[in-house]
Amino acid sequence: MDVEFAPFDHLAEADLIRQSWQCRALLHAKGIDFAVVLSALAHSYDDAMLRLLRVAFKGFYSIRTPFLGSAGKIDKAGRVCADVVTEYGQVFKQQPLYADEIAFRDAMRRLADRLKLSDQDRVEMLAVAQRWVVCDFRLDPTMDPADPDAKRLVAN
Repeated sequence: MDVEFAPFDHLAEADLIRQSWQCRALLHAKGIDFAVVLSALAHSYDDAMLRLLRVAFKGFYSIRTPFLGSAGKIDKAGRVCADVVTEYGQVFKQQPLYADEIAFRDAMRRLADRLKLSDQDRVEMLAVAQRWVVCDFRLDPTMDPADPDAKRLVAN
């Protein structure tokens, strides 16, 4: 039995990648948000990152410093942190990126709003952001920080 395959069209694939929320998020995010989006995408789409970056950024060869060297973590004070690799290759562990998880969520929502994402893309983007935060070092993440008893449990 003869099987015929359609010719592989690299240009059509690149165009689909350019239209994806992942590519658009990389192109429109700025500052810390860009570093977080890049790290979150690498965390969720490790195998596809090289292709995504080559389509998004013409002439891309490799990621250069500075960049985030870990997934996100919530520290004991409730800040969203990650390891930062500097231009000189120094690694600074657990550097605060957002004041709390609400600030992180709001930053990702604002990016989704700027990109005018569909509901499906928005859900997927925020799920990727949520998966990027891999651990929570607070003793009780559900504790209300306004509760006076919470102050004695959280190291500032």
